[in-house]
Amino acid sequence: MKHFFVTREVTGVFVWSLIACAFRICLSFLVGLASLRSSDEETNIWRQQRSNVVVPFAAPEIDGESCVAENQDGLLWNEVATVIAVLASWALAILPSKVNRLAAPGFIFGSTWILYPLRDRFGFIPNLPCRICETKMGRLSLRELAIILPIHFLVPAFAFWLIQLLLPTAIFASYAIDPVIYSEKNPWVVDLVRETFVNALFTVGLLVVPELLRINGIRRGYALLMLYPLYSFGVDAEGKASVFGPNLIYSLRCVSKHEEVPIAQWSHLLGPILGGVAGGEIMALFPDDK
Repeated sequence: MKHFFVTREVTGVFVWSLIACAFRICLSFLVGLASLRSSDEETNIWRQQRSNVVVPFAAPEIDGESCVAENQDGLLWNEVATVIAVLASWALAILPSKVNRLAAPGFIFGSTWILYPLRDRFGFIPNLPCRICETKMGRLSLRELAIILPIHFLVPAFAFWLIQLLLPTAIFASYAIDPVIYSEKNPWVVDLVRETFVNALFTVGLLVVPELLRINGIRRGYALLMLYPLYSFGVDAEGKASVFGPNLIYSLRCVSKHEEVPIAQWSHLLGPILGGVAGGEIMALFPDDK
């Protein structure tokens, strides 16, 4: 039974890490496509300004079929890029505003569209603050939590290292395992309180919202809408949102930069852990069906 528990935990966390990285790559490319429109507008303005500049003693331009073909290709590419950028902008319009600036990492790693299907498959939510919350509720023992903690730190690091090794180019790898770095302008305790607060609400929401939706006959997929404000809640001076996982901050930093998380960033490591404990205290006030 113990071997099954460990195998299930390792497999669930590993699959979640791979899916979240794939989602992160897709979202990063979507943001990049949406930015084509602004870059094309800047290019057109630069070309217009360049055409208005008179260069003395310049050789006359050759007016031929090659120039016409080149202009047609450029116009066609601009039209295609504009259409792609508009479609990408429409897709991003339904997401939290901070997603467009890649400042909401929790929307990727804490998305209910990823966590809930994995819970159906493996029997648990592969989120460390949520597992700490469940321990406080009595669903897990302290001995089981002692086994879970190293799994949630080591397995994502192995998954990110594997992605870095197997992806065809460094571009894809950088999109997938780019570290989550927070601003250090705020006092350390301020960021710690913010992380604790939002992670406590997040863990409670992960466990309570699907049950509320089920009671009212609403599809579980709408849980993402109810957690929207938490995905955008800023936890540092620049307004970047929480990643909802101290193990992710540690693993991404170690794999991509080959360094430890600095002490100034530890508020974002301890905050989610304390948030899980606080969420467990809140959930302990209500009867548990399990």
